[in-house]
Amino acid sequence: MPLGEAPPAGPAGGRPGAVAPTDGLRLLAAAYGCAEGELDGWTIAENLSATSCEIADAGLREFARRLATRSVLRRAHELVGPIQPSRRVVREPLVEPFRGELDEEETLENILGKEFPQPDDWITARREERRTEVVLMMDTSLSMSGKNLALAAVAAAVFAFSIRSEDLSVVAFESTAKALTHLGERDVTARVVEEILSQPARGFTNIEDALAVGRRELARGENPRKAGLLITDGVFTAGGNPLAEAALFPQLFVLLTEDYVMDGELCARLARLGRGSLVRVRGYADLPRTMLEVATRLLR
Repeated sequence: MPLGEAPPAGPAGGRPGAVAPTDGLRLLAAAYGCAEGELDGWTIAENLSATSCEIADAGLREFARRLATRSVLRRAHELVGPIQPSRRVVREPLVEPFRGELDEEETLENILGKEFPQPDDWITARREERRTEVVLMMDTSLSMSGKNLALAAVAAAVFAFSIRSEDLSVVAFESTAKALTHLGERDVTARVVEEILSQPARGFTNIEDALAVGRRELARGENPRKAGLLITDGVFTAGGNPLAEAALFPQLFVLLTEDYVMDGELCARLARLGRGSLVRVRGYADLPRTMLEVATRLLR
């Protein structure tokens, strides 16, 4: 679908302030200092939160965000490819007909030598989807403005494509943290991307509050398999020391985005206290692919 066909068209869209595609593309090209023919969704995504490219008009900002969201989702989907849910084999006594297949080997072991086999000697085997509830906590502070936030949105979409939507909660944090989606909600992948791209990328970095909000989100779930996934450079400039919160997680994985101001020692301690592991990310350009590797490991 051509770039200009994505968002709502003018007054016919029924929303006050809606921008017609042709006008929107012209205005965005002017704002970003490029030719209209050179403008694409990824360029828009990279500039949405850049302080030098702020869009004051609400209608134009919504138009830009929708184009950017579509581009982010496309990138993430191309990286993830077809999804194969993780499954495990469940063996149990035969309770009802046609629930799984007879496990001949285990059943024979149970009845061998018995004059009167018992009902629970008959064992069936079936494949069951293996599910994990995850809270993804993402830094959206000032250091994330511009291209970094766009790449973080791709990474979040990669994870959202890899898991059942009702098993994922996403938390954004800067000076304070807030949940963008909650466990139990369905079909949230596009909304996750839109919400992340809507963050102003301002403020400080409060890892302690991110973990506190993330832990409360996990508590909403019912699956005993739970994990937190924190994306950070480990440098907190607001809130208190996050170590105590990390220790309260059932399992916490930390993706350390490496740069010259990172605190790798703190990130390693967070992961250790959270009974998880530390994953190093060389830069935000590597974050989406690293996220896919983490999702494969965490959800299988």
